[in-house]
Amino acid sequence: MAQQLTLVTKLRQRVDEQGESPAFIFRSPHDGRYVLSWNRLYRLAGRFAAVLNSRDLGRGHLVVNTLVNSPERAVCEAGIWLSGAASVNGHCQMADGSDLLHTLRVSRASALLVDPDISNSPWNVLTKYVSVGEDDSVTSSDLTDLKKLFFIRRVEGAGPKDFISHLEAQNDWFQADDITPETILSVFATSGSTGFSKLVAYTHEEYIHYCHGLFLDKQPTFQIKDLGRYFTTAPFGWLGGYIGMGAVICFTIVTRDVRAGGLRKDMPEFIFQVLVKEKCNSGIISPVYLPELSQLADTRNAKANSKAESQMSQESKLNVLLLGGLPVTRPMVAAALSLTHSVIVGYGATDCSTVSKHIVTDSETFVDHDTGPPIEGVSMKIVSQDDEETTLPVNQTGHILVKGLKINPGYLNDPKLKTDDYLTKDGFFRTQDVGRLDERGHLIVDGRGSDAIMRGPYIFYPSWMESRIRACPGVHDVIITGVPDPLVNEELCACIVMESDSVTLEHVRHFVEKEVVTTEDDPLSPRPRHYLEFQSFPMTDTGKPKRKVIKAQATERLQ
Repeated sequence: MAQQLTLVTKLRQRVDEQGESPAFIFRSPHDGRYVLSWNRLYRLAGRFAAVLNSRDLGRGHLVVNTLVNSPERAVCEAGIWLSGAASVNGHCQMADGSDLLHTLRVSRASALLVDPDISNSPWNVLTKYVSVGEDDSVTSSDLTDLKKLFFIRRVEGAGPKDFISHLEAQNDWFQADDITPETILSVFATSGSTGFSKLVAYTHEEYIHYCHGLFLDKQPTFQIKDLGRYFTTAPFGWLGGYIGMGAVICFTIVTRDVRAGGLRKDMPEFIFQVLVKEKCNSGIISPVYLPELSQLADTRNAKANSKAESQMSQESKLNVLLLGGLPVTRPMVAAALSLTHSVIVGYGATDCSTVSKHIVTDSETFVDHDTGPPIEGVSMKIVSQDDEETTLPVNQTGHILVKGLKINPGYLNDPKLKTDDYLTKDGFFRTQDVGRLDERGHLIVDGRGSDAIMRGPYIFYPSWMESRIRACPGVHDVIITGVPDPLVNEELCACIVMESDSVTLEHVRHFVEKEVVTTEDDPLSPRPRHYLEFQSFPMTDTGKPKRKVIKAQATERLQ
Protein backbone atom coordinates (compact mmCIF):
# COMPACT_ATOMS: atom_id res chain seq x y z
CA MET A 1 0.00 0.00 0.00
CA ALA A 2 1.39 3.40 -1.00
CA GLN A 3 2.39 5.73 1.80
CA GLN A 4 -0.01 8.65 2.17
CA LEU A 5 1.49 12.07 1.55
CA THR A 6 1.51 14.11 4.77
CA LEU A 7 3.95 16.37 6.59
CA VAL A 8 4.67 13.43 8.89
CA THR A 9 5.74 11.17 6.01
CA LYS A 10 7.76 14.04 4.53
CA LEU A 11 9.53 14.58 7.85
CA ARG A 12 10.25 10.86 8.19
CA GLN A 13 11.65 10.85 4.64
CA ARG A 14 14.05 13.70 5.47
CA VAL A 15 15.19 11.85 8.60
CA ASP A 16 15.89 8.67 6.59
CA GLU A 17 17.71 10.52 3.81
CA GLN A 18 19.57 13.28 5.64
CA GLY A 19 19.67 12.37 9.33
CA GLU A 20 22.26 14.64 10.90
CA SER A 21 22.04 17.35 8.22
CA PRO A 22 20.56 20.64 9.44
CA ALA A 23 16.80 21.02 9.23
CA PHE A 24 17.05 24.51 10.78
CA ILE A 25 19.85 26.96 11.46
CA PHE A 26 18.93 29.77 13.84
CA ARG A 27 21.15 32.85 13.91
CA SER A 28 21.13 35.66 16.45
CA PRO A 29 23.13 38.86 16.95
CA HIS A 30 26.71 38.52 18.14
CA ASP A 31 27.15 35.38 16.01
CA GLY A 32 24.81 33.14 18.02
CA ARG A 33 24.09 29.91 16.10
CA TYR A 34 21.78 26.99 16.89
CA VAL A 35 21.52 23.95 14.59
CA LEU A 36 18.58 21.58 14.69
CA SER A 37 19.23 18.43 12.64
CA TRP A 38 16.46 16.34 11.06
CA ASN A 39 17.15 13.53 13.54
CA ARG A 40 17.01 15.82 16.56
CA LEU A 41 13.91 17.63 15.32
CA TYR A 42 12.12 14.30 14.84
CA ARG A 43 13.21 12.98 18.24
CA LEU A 44 12.19 16.11 20.15
CA ALA A 45 8.96 16.51 18.19
CA GLY A 46 7.93 12.95 19.01
CA ARG A 47 8.57 13.59 22.69
CA PHE A 48 6.45 16.74 22.62
CA ALA A 49 3.75 14.76 20.78
CA ALA A 50 3.85 12.30 23.68
CA VAL A 51 3.25 15.20 26.07
CA LEU A 52 0.26 16.36 24.03
CA ASN A 53 -1.08 12.80 23.81
CA SER A 54 -0.82 12.39 27.59
CA ARG A 55 -3.06 15.47 27.91
CA ASP A 56 -5.62 13.90 25.52
CA LEU A 57 -4.71 16.30 22.73
CA GLY A 58 -4.70 14.79 19.25
CA ARG A 59 -6.72 14.66 16.07
CA GLY A 60 -9.64 17.09 16.16
CA HIS A 61 -7.92 19.39 18.66
CA LEU A 62 -6.47 22.82 17.89
CA VAL A 63 -3.40 24.21 19.67
CA VAL A 64 -2.76 27.96 19.48
CA ASN A 65 0.98 28.65 19.15
CA THR A 66 2.14 32.14 20.16
CA LEU A 67 5.89 31.40 20.08
CA VAL A 68 8.26 33.54 18.02
CA ASN A 69 10.65 32.13 15.40
CA SER A 70 12.95 29.89 17.43
CA PRO A 71 14.05 26.26 17.89
CA GLU A 72 11.23 25.91 20.43
CA ARG A 73 8.62 26.94 17.88
CA ALA A 74 9.98 24.50 15.28
CA VAL A 75 9.93 21.59 17.74
CA CYS A 76 6.42 22.43 18.96
CA GLU A 77 4.99 22.69 15.42
CA ALA A 78 6.51 19.36 14.35
CA GLY A 79 5.29 17.81 17.61
CA ILE A 80 1.76 18.97 16.83
CA TRP A 81 2.02 17.27 13.41
CA LEU A 82 3.04 13.99 15.00
CA SER A 83 0.28 14.19 17.63
CA GLY A 84 -2.40 14.46 14.93
CA ALA A 85 -3.61 17.83 16.29
CA ALA A 86 -3.43 21.09 14.33
CA SER A 87 -1.75 24.37 15.20
CA VAL A 88 -3.28 27.84 15.04
CA ASN A 89 -1.10 30.90 14.60
CA GLY A 90 -1.60 33.01 17.73
CA HIS A 91 -0.28 36.45 16.86
CA CYS A 92 -0.70 39.21 19.44
CA GLN A 93 0.02 42.63 17.96
CA MET A 94 -2.62 44.75 19.69
CA ALA A 95 -1.69 46.14 23.08
CA ASP A 96 -4.90 44.90 24.67
CA GLY A 97 -4.48 41.41 23.17
CA SER A 98 -7.87 41.58 21.50
CA ASP A 99 -6.51 39.95 18.32
CA LEU A 100 -5.24 36.90 20.25
CA LEU A 101 -8.45 36.65 22.27
CA HIS A 102 -10.42 36.78 19.02
CA THR A 103 -8.34 33.91 17.60
CA LEU A 104 -8.83 31.81 20.75
CA ARG A 105 -12.57 32.37 20.77
CA VAL A 106 -13.15 31.77 17.06
CA SER A 107 -10.86 28.74 16.78
CA ARG A 108 -12.26 27.17 19.98
CA ALA A 109 -8.75 25.90 20.63
CA SER A 110 -8.19 23.30 23.34
CA ALA A 111 -4.63 24.32 24.22
CA LEU A 112 -2.26 27.26 24.14
CA LEU A 113 1.54 27.55 23.94
CA VAL A 114 3.13 30.67 25.46
CA ASP A 115 6.56 31.86 26.54
CA PRO A 116 5.91 33.95 29.67
CA ASP A 117 9.46 35.26 29.90
CA ILE A 118 9.75 37.39 26.77
CA SER A 119 8.92 41.08 26.68
CA ASN A 120 5.36 41.85 25.59
CA SER A 121 4.47 38.19 26.06
CA PRO A 122 0.88 37.24 25.19
CA TRP A 123 0.78 35.74 28.66
CA ASN A 124 0.74 39.26 30.12
CA VAL A 125 -2.64 39.77 28.47
CA LEU A 126 -4.08 36.33 29.16
CA THR A 127 -3.43 36.34 32.91
CA LYS A 128 -6.58 38.45 33.26
CA TYR A 129 -8.71 35.81 31.55
CA VAL A 130 -7.45 32.38 32.67
CA SER A 131 -6.53 30.47 35.80
CA VAL A 132 -3.96 27.67 35.57
CA GLY A 133 -3.90 24.54 37.75
CA GLU A 134 -0.90 22.42 38.72
CA ASP A 135 -1.44 19.99 35.83
CA ASP A 136 -1.50 22.79 33.20
CA SER A 137 -5.30 22.73 33.20
CA VAL A 138 -7.03 26.01 32.43
CA THR A 139 -10.29 27.46 33.63
CA SER A 140 -11.75 30.57 32.06
CA SER A 141 -15.25 32.00 32.00
CA ASP A 142 -14.35 33.90 28.82
CA LEU A 143 -12.46 31.18 26.90
CA THR A 144 -14.58 28.15 27.67
CA ASP A 145 -12.98 25.81 25.09
CA LEU A 146 -9.42 26.36 26.36
CA LYS A 147 -8.43 23.47 28.66
CA LYS A 148 -4.62 23.23 28.63
CA LEU A 149 -1.79 25.74 28.75
CA PHE A 150 1.89 24.99 28.14
CA PHE A 151 4.70 27.30 29.24
CA ILE A 152 7.49 26.92 26.67
CA ARG A 153 10.52 28.45 28.37
CA ARG A 154 14.18 28.97 27.51
CA VAL A 155 16.25 28.97 30.69
CA GLU A 156 19.87 30.07 31.01
CA GLY A 157 22.03 27.05 31.80
CA ALA A 158 19.43 24.59 30.43
CA GLY A 159 17.73 23.82 33.73
CA PRO A 160 14.72 21.53 34.22
CA LYS A 161 12.34 24.35 33.24
CA ASP A 162 14.12 24.77 29.93
CA PHE A 163 11.80 23.32 27.25
CA ILE A 164 14.44 21.72 25.00
CA SER A 165 16.47 20.31 27.91
CA HIS A 166 13.33 18.87 29.51
CA LEU A 167 12.41 17.04 26.28
CA GLU A 168 15.96 15.72 25.91
CA ALA A 169 15.61 14.08 29.35
CA GLN A 170 12.35 12.32 28.43
CA ASN A 171 11.96 8.82 27.01
CA ASP A 172 8.30 8.81 25.91
CA TRP A 173 7.73 9.22 22.18
CA PHE A 174 4.50 9.31 20.17
CA GLN A 175 3.23 9.43 16.59
CA ALA A 176 -0.46 9.20 15.76
CA ASP A 177 -1.39 6.47 13.28
CA ASP A 178 -4.55 8.09 11.90
CA ILE A 179 -3.00 11.09 10.09
CA THR A 180 -4.13 11.35 6.46
CA PRO A 181 -3.72 13.95 3.68
CA GLU A 182 -7.17 15.26 4.65
CA THR A 183 -6.18 15.83 8.31
CA ILE A 184 -5.99 19.52 9.22
CA LEU A 185 -2.35 20.52 9.52
CA SER A 186 -2.53 24.14 10.59
CA VAL A 187 -4.88 27.10 10.77
CA PHE A 188 -3.46 30.30 9.30
CA ALA A 189 -4.74 33.81 9.87
CA THR A 190 -5.34 36.32 7.11
CA SER A 191 -3.22 39.44 7.46
CA GLY A 192 -5.86 41.35 9.38
CA SER A 193 -5.06 44.61 7.64
CA THR A 194 -8.80 45.32 7.40
CA GLY A 195 -9.70 44.21 10.91
CA PHE A 196 -9.54 41.00 12.92
CA SER A 197 -8.02 38.06 11.09
CA LYS A 198 -10.12 35.36 9.50
CA LEU A 199 -8.93 31.80 10.14
CA VAL A 200 -8.21 29.46 7.23
CA ALA A 201 -7.56 25.75 7.80
CA TYR A 202 -5.08 23.89 5.59
CA THR A 203 -4.94 20.12 5.39
CA HIS A 204 -1.64 18.29 4.91
CA GLU A 205 -2.48 17.83 1.22
CA GLU A 206 -3.39 21.50 0.68
CA TYR A 207 -0.20 22.75 2.31
CA ILE A 208 1.98 20.39 0.26
CA HIS A 209 0.18 21.61 -2.88
CA TYR A 210 0.92 25.21 -1.83
CA CYS A 211 4.65 24.47 -1.53
CA HIS A 212 4.70 22.72 -4.89
CA GLY A 213 2.98 25.73 -6.47
CA LEU A 214 5.79 27.98 -5.27
CA PHE A 215 8.71 25.83 -6.38
CA LEU A 216 7.68 22.95 -8.64
CA ASP A 217 5.50 24.62 -11.27
CA LYS A 218 6.34 24.38 -14.97
CA GLN A 219 8.63 27.45 -15.15
CA PRO A 220 11.86 25.99 -13.80
CA THR A 221 15.00 28.05 -14.17
CA PHE A 222 16.55 26.27 -11.19
CA GLN A 223 16.66 22.78 -9.69
CA ILE A 224 15.44 21.82 -6.22
CA LYS A 225 19.05 21.12 -5.27
CA ASP A 226 19.76 24.79 -6.01
CA LEU A 227 17.55 25.86 -3.08
CA GLY A 228 19.97 24.37 -0.52
CA ARG A 229 19.93 26.68 2.48
CA TYR A 230 16.82 28.82 2.42
CA PHE A 231 16.85 32.08 4.37
CA THR A 232 13.56 33.56 5.55
CA THR A 233 12.49 36.76 7.24
CA ALA A 234 8.90 35.48 7.40
CA PRO A 235 7.27 34.53 10.71
CA PHE A 236 6.74 30.78 11.18
CA GLY A 237 3.04 31.34 11.81
CA TRP A 238 2.52 32.92 8.38
CA LEU A 239 1.59 30.66 5.46
CA GLY A 240 4.59 31.90 3.45
CA GLY A 241 6.99 31.22 6.31
CA TYR A 242 5.56 28.03 7.80
CA ILE A 243 8.18 25.56 9.00
CA GLY A 244 6.84 22.67 6.91
CA MET A 245 8.27 24.12 3.71
CA GLY A 246 11.75 22.70 4.38
CA ALA A 247 10.36 19.20 4.86
CA VAL A 248 8.24 19.36 1.68
CA ILE A 249 10.81 20.87 -0.66
CA CYS A 250 13.91 19.43 1.04
CA PHE A 251 16.03 22.36 2.12
CA THR A 252 17.53 23.77 5.29
CA ILE A 253 15.69 26.76 6.75
CA VAL A 254 17.97 29.55 7.97
CA THR A 255 16.36 32.30 10.02
CA ARG A 256 16.76 34.67 12.92
CA ASP A 257 16.31 33.25 16.41
CA VAL A 258 13.88 35.91 17.60
CA ARG A 259 13.72 34.32 21.07
CA ALA A 260 17.41 35.10 21.57
CA GLY A 261 16.52 38.79 21.69
CA GLY A 262 19.00 41.50 20.83
CA LEU A 263 16.91 42.99 18.06
CA ARG A 264 19.33 44.84 15.85
CA LYS A 265 18.47 48.27 14.52
CA ASP A 266 20.35 47.43 11.35
CA MET A 267 18.34 44.41 10.25
CA PRO A 268 19.58 44.53 6.62
CA GLU A 269 23.20 44.26 7.82
CA PHE A 270 22.27 41.26 9.99
CA ILE A 271 20.47 39.57 7.07
CA PHE A 272 23.38 40.20 4.72
CA GLN A 273 25.93 38.74 7.13
CA VAL A 274 23.80 35.63 7.69
CA LEU A 275 23.38 35.12 3.94
CA VAL A 276 27.16 35.25 3.51
CA LYS A 277 28.20 33.26 6.57
CA GLU A 278 25.67 30.46 6.04
CA LYS A 279 26.27 30.39 2.27
CA CYS A 280 22.53 30.54 1.63
CA ASN A 281 21.31 29.49 -1.81
CA SER A 282 17.74 30.81 -1.73
CA GLY A 283 15.20 32.55 0.43
CA ILE A 284 12.21 34.82 0.93
CA ILE A 285 12.97 38.37 2.03
CA SER A 286 10.56 41.22 2.64
CA PRO A 287 11.01 43.90 -0.05
CA VAL A 288 11.35 46.57 2.66
CA TYR A 289 14.94 45.37 3.25
CA LEU A 290 15.96 45.26 -0.41
CA PRO A 291 17.35 48.77 -0.95
CA GLU A 292 19.88 48.48 1.88
CA LEU A 293 20.71 44.86 1.06
CA SER A 294 21.39 45.88 -2.52
CA GLN A 295 23.73 48.65 -1.33
CA LEU A 296 25.60 46.17 0.86
CA ALA A 297 26.01 43.78 -2.08
CA ASP A 298 27.22 46.61 -4.34
CA THR A 299 29.68 47.77 -1.68
CA ARG A 300 31.11 44.26 -1.34
CA ASN A 301 31.54 43.97 -5.11
CA ALA A 302 33.19 47.39 -5.30
CA LYS A 303 35.70 46.36 -2.64
CA ALA A 304 36.73 43.26 -4.55
CA ASN A 305 40.47 43.67 -5.13
CA SER A 306 40.84 41.23 -7.97
CA LYS A 307 39.01 39.53 -10.79
CA ALA A 308 38.93 36.33 -8.72
CA GLU A 309 37.29 38.12 -5.78
CA SER A 310 34.75 39.70 -8.12
CA GLN A 311 33.96 36.27 -9.54
CA MET A 312 33.53 34.91 -6.01
CA SER A 313 31.05 37.71 -5.28
CA GLN A 314 28.96 36.69 -8.28
CA GLU A 315 29.14 33.02 -7.31
CA SER A 316 27.98 33.85 -3.78
CA LYS A 317 24.70 35.24 -5.09
CA LEU A 318 21.54 33.34 -4.20
CA ASN A 319 20.16 31.05 -6.88
CA VAL A 320 16.59 32.20 -6.33
CA LEU A 321 14.83 34.75 -4.11
CA LEU A 322 11.11 35.06 -3.42
CA LEU A 323 9.62 38.48 -2.86
CA GLY A 324 6.48 38.52 -0.77
CA GLY A 325 4.22 40.81 1.18
CA LEU A 326 4.14 43.86 -1.12
CA PRO A 327 3.31 44.66 -4.75
CA VAL A 328 6.61 44.26 -6.58
CA THR A 329 8.02 47.04 -8.73
CA ARG A 330 10.90 47.19 -11.20
CA PRO A 331 13.28 48.91 -8.71
CA MET A 332 12.56 46.13 -6.21
CA VAL A 333 13.42 43.49 -8.81
CA ALA A 334 16.60 45.36 -9.76
CA ALA A 335 17.63 45.52 -6.11
CA ALA A 336 16.86 41.83 -5.63
CA LEU A 337 18.92 40.84 -8.67
CA SER A 338 22.00 42.31 -7.00
CA LEU A 339 21.57 39.48 -4.47
CA THR A 340 20.28 36.64 -6.63
CA HIS A 341 20.26 35.20 -10.14
CA SER A 342 16.48 34.66 -10.27
CA VAL A 343 13.54 36.38 -8.57
CA ILE A 344 10.16 34.74 -7.99
CA VAL A 345 7.25 37.15 -7.81
CA GLY A 346 3.71 35.93 -7.60
CA TYR A 347 0.21 36.38 -6.31
CA GLY A 348 -1.79 34.47 -3.78
CA ALA A 349 -3.50 34.71 -0.44
CA THR A 350 -4.02 32.66 2.67
CA ASP A 351 -7.58 32.13 1.48
CA CYS A 352 -6.67 30.68 -1.92
CA SER A 353 -3.01 29.59 -1.80
CA THR A 354 -0.67 30.29 -4.74
CA VAL A 355 -2.46 31.70 -7.79
CA SER A 356 0.19 32.95 -10.21
CA LYS A 357 3.97 32.99 -10.45
CA HIS A 358 6.64 34.71 -12.49
CA ILE A 359 10.39 33.96 -12.51
CA VAL A 360 12.37 37.08 -13.43
CA THR A 361 16.03 37.31 -14.42
CA ASP A 362 16.03 40.78 -16.03
CA SER A 363 14.61 43.86 -14.31
CA GLU A 364 14.55 45.90 -17.53
CA THR A 365 11.75 43.80 -18.98
CA PHE A 366 9.73 43.59 -15.76
CA VAL A 367 6.37 45.33 -15.58
CA ASP A 368 5.35 46.78 -12.21
CA HIS A 369 2.97 44.49 -10.30
CA ASP A 370 3.34 41.66 -12.84
CA THR A 371 2.65 38.41 -10.96
CA GLY A 372 2.95 36.06 -13.93
CA PRO A 373 0.55 33.52 -15.43
CA PRO A 374 -1.71 31.24 -13.36
CA ILE A 375 0.09 28.19 -11.99
CA GLU A 376 -0.93 24.71 -13.10
CA GLY A 377 -4.40 23.77 -11.86
CA VAL A 378 -5.60 27.36 -11.36
CA SER A 379 -8.25 29.09 -13.47
CA MET A 380 -8.61 32.86 -13.42
CA LYS A 381 -10.85 35.55 -14.86
CA ILE A 382 -11.28 39.30 -14.58
CA VAL A 383 -14.88 40.46 -14.22
CA SER A 384 -16.63 43.79 -14.29
CA GLN A 385 -16.92 45.57 -10.98
CA ASP A 386 -20.51 46.43 -11.81
CA ASP A 387 -21.58 43.05 -13.17
CA GLU A 388 -19.86 39.89 -11.96
CA GLU A 389 -21.35 37.93 -14.85
CA THR A 390 -19.35 39.98 -17.38
CA THR A 391 -15.83 38.69 -18.08
CA LEU A 392 -13.53 41.47 -19.23
CA PRO A 393 -11.15 41.29 -22.22
CA VAL A 394 -7.36 41.61 -22.15
CA ASN A 395 -5.92 44.65 -20.36
CA GLN A 396 -9.19 45.80 -18.80
CA THR A 397 -9.15 46.22 -15.03
CA GLY A 398 -11.71 44.50 -12.86
CA HIS A 399 -12.15 42.14 -9.95
CA ILE A 400 -9.89 39.07 -9.88
CA LEU A 401 -11.68 35.71 -9.54
CA VAL A 402 -9.77 32.43 -9.15
CA LYS A 403 -10.52 28.72 -8.98
CA GLY A 404 -8.14 25.92 -7.98
CA LEU A 405 -7.32 23.10 -5.56
CA LYS A 406 -7.20 25.28 -2.47
CA ILE A 407 -10.22 27.53 -2.61
CA ASN A 408 -11.21 28.02 1.00
CA PRO A 409 -14.53 26.21 1.68
CA GLY A 410 -15.20 28.47 4.64
CA TYR A 411 -13.53 30.43 7.39
CA LEU A 412 -13.08 28.42 10.55
CA ASN A 413 -15.99 28.58 13.02
CA ASP A 414 -17.26 31.93 11.74
CA PRO A 415 -20.96 31.73 10.84
CA LYS A 416 -20.99 35.39 9.79
CA LEU A 417 -18.85 34.55 6.77
CA LYS A 418 -21.12 32.65 4.41
CA THR A 419 -20.00 30.82 1.30
CA ASP A 420 -22.08 33.13 -0.90
CA ASP A 421 -20.01 36.07 0.34
CA TYR A 422 -16.79 34.87 -1.26
CA LEU A 423 -17.68 32.20 -3.86
CA THR A 424 -19.50 32.86 -7.12
CA LYS A 425 -22.22 30.55 -8.43
CA ASP A 426 -19.68 28.76 -10.65
CA GLY A 427 -17.20 28.25 -7.78
CA PHE A 428 -14.75 31.10 -8.34
CA PHE A 429 -13.24 32.77 -5.29
CA ARG A 430 -13.68 36.52 -4.95
CA THR A 431 -10.20 37.74 -4.05
CA GLN A 432 -11.41 41.31 -3.38
CA ASP A 433 -8.43 42.46 -5.45
CA VAL A 434 -8.43 44.34 -8.73
CA GLY A 435 -6.19 43.71 -11.71
CA ARG A 436 -5.99 42.75 -15.35
CA LEU A 437 -4.71 39.98 -17.59
CA ASP A 438 -2.32 41.22 -20.27
CA GLU A 439 -1.79 39.84 -23.76
CA ARG A 440 0.77 37.33 -22.40
CA GLY A 441 -1.75 35.92 -19.92
CA HIS A 442 0.12 37.50 -17.00
CA LEU A 443 -1.85 38.85 -14.06
CA ILE A 444 -1.13 42.51 -13.25
CA VAL A 445 -2.45 43.24 -9.76
CA ASP A 446 -3.47 46.85 -9.17
CA GLY A 447 -4.30 46.39 -5.50
CA ARG A 448 -7.04 45.63 -3.06
CA GLY A 449 -10.56 46.38 -4.23
CA SER A 450 -11.05 48.07 -0.87
CA ASP A 451 -8.12 50.37 -1.69
CA ALA A 452 -10.03 51.88 -4.60
CA ILE A 453 -10.77 55.58 -4.11
CA MET A 454 -14.18 56.90 -5.11
CA ARG A 455 -13.46 60.43 -6.36
CA GLY A 456 -16.43 62.07 -7.97
CA PRO A 457 -17.66 59.90 -10.85
CA TYR A 458 -14.33 58.06 -11.06
CA ILE A 459 -12.92 55.01 -9.30
CA PHE A 460 -9.23 55.60 -8.74
CA TYR A 461 -6.74 52.76 -8.23
CA PRO A 462 -3.72 54.14 -6.38
CA SER A 463 -0.99 51.69 -7.40
CA TRP A 464 -0.24 53.24 -10.78
CA MET A 465 0.36 56.69 -9.29
CA GLU A 466 2.33 55.23 -6.38
CA SER A 467 4.68 53.54 -8.84
CA ARG A 468 5.26 56.85 -10.61
CA ILE A 469 5.83 58.93 -7.48
CA ARG A 470 8.38 56.35 -6.26
CA ALA A 471 10.47 57.43 -9.25
CA CYS A 472 10.75 60.94 -7.77
CA PRO A 473 14.30 61.53 -6.49
CA GLY A 474 14.34 61.55 -2.70
CA VAL A 475 11.12 59.57 -2.22
CA HIS A 476 11.57 56.31 -0.29
CA ASP A 477 7.96 55.12 -0.34
CA VAL A 478 4.46 56.40 -0.98
CA ILE A 479 0.87 55.40 -0.25
CA ILE A 480 -2.00 57.14 -2.02
CA THR A 481 -5.14 57.09 0.08
CA GLY A 482 -8.56 58.70 -0.02
CA VAL A 483 -9.59 61.21 2.65
CA PRO A 484 -13.18 62.40 3.11
CA ASP A 485 -14.29 65.34 0.98
CA PRO A 486 -17.78 66.84 0.99
CA LEU A 487 -17.80 67.55 -2.74
CA VAL A 488 -16.16 64.58 -4.48
CA ASN A 489 -16.60 61.93 -1.73
CA GLU A 490 -12.87 61.28 -1.35
CA GLU A 491 -9.89 63.43 -2.17
CA LEU A 492 -6.47 61.98 -2.99
CA CYS A 493 -3.75 62.29 -0.37
CA ALA A 494 -0.11 61.34 -1.01
CA CYS A 495 1.52 59.98 2.14
CA ILE A 496 5.27 60.17 1.63
CA VAL A 497 8.29 58.66 3.38
CA MET A 498 11.38 60.66 2.40
CA GLU A 499 14.90 59.36 2.02
CA SER A 500 16.35 62.44 3.71
CA ASP A 501 15.48 65.89 5.04
CA SER A 502 16.88 67.49 1.90
CA VAL A 503 13.69 66.68 -0.05
CA THR A 504 10.49 68.59 0.63
CA LEU A 505 6.83 67.84 -0.01
CA GLU A 506 6.76 70.80 -2.39
CA HIS A 507 9.49 69.12 -4.41
CA VAL A 508 7.33 65.99 -4.66
CA ARG A 509 4.24 68.02 -5.56
CA HIS A 510 6.13 69.76 -8.34
CA PHE A 511 7.34 66.38 -9.63
CA VAL A 512 3.80 65.02 -9.70
CA GLU A 513 2.34 68.06 -11.44
CA LYS A 514 5.07 67.97 -14.03
CA GLU A 515 5.85 64.29 -14.51
CA VAL A 516 2.72 62.39 -13.49
CA VAL A 517 -0.42 64.46 -14.11
CA THR A 518 -1.01 66.20 -17.41
CA THR A 519 -4.54 67.46 -16.74
CA GLU A 520 -3.81 69.74 -13.81
CA ASP A 521 -6.46 72.28 -14.85
CA ASP A 522 -9.20 69.65 -14.67
CA PRO A 523 -10.89 69.76 -11.21
CA LEU A 524 -11.43 65.99 -11.46
CA SER A 525 -7.83 65.30 -12.40
CA PRO A 526 -6.54 62.22 -10.52
CA ARG A 527 -3.74 64.02 -8.73
CA PRO A 528 -3.21 64.35 -4.99
CA ARG A 529 -4.63 67.52 -3.48
CA HIS A 530 -2.95 66.75 -0.16
CA TYR A 531 0.62 65.75 0.70
CA LEU A 532 1.70 64.48 4.11
CA GLU A 533 5.11 63.33 5.29
CA PHE A 534 5.42 60.12 7.35
CA GLN A 535 8.54 58.87 9.12
CA SER A 536 7.48 55.29 8.30
CA PHE A 537 4.33 53.35 7.50
CA PRO A 538 2.62 50.97 9.93
CA MET A 539 2.98 47.41 8.62
CA THR A 540 1.33 44.05 9.20
CA ASP A 541 3.47 41.13 10.44
CA THR A 542 3.70 39.91 6.83
CA GLY A 543 5.22 43.17 5.62
CA LYS A 544 2.20 44.84 4.06
CA PRO A 545 1.33 48.50 4.71
CA LYS A 546 -1.78 48.93 6.85
CA ARG A 547 -3.62 51.11 4.38
CA LYS A 548 -6.66 51.60 6.58
CA VAL A 549 -4.47 52.78 9.45
CA ILE A 550 -2.57 55.14 7.12
CA LYS A 551 -5.88 56.47 5.81
CA ALA A 552 -7.17 57.09 9.32
CA GLN A 553 -3.96 58.88 10.32
CA ALA A 554 -4.03 61.06 7.19
CA THR A 555 -7.69 61.93 7.78
CA GLU A 556 -7.02 62.92 11.37
CA ARG A 557 -4.03 65.10 10.44
CA LEU A 558 -5.98 66.90 7.73
CA GLN A 559 -8.94 67.73 9.96
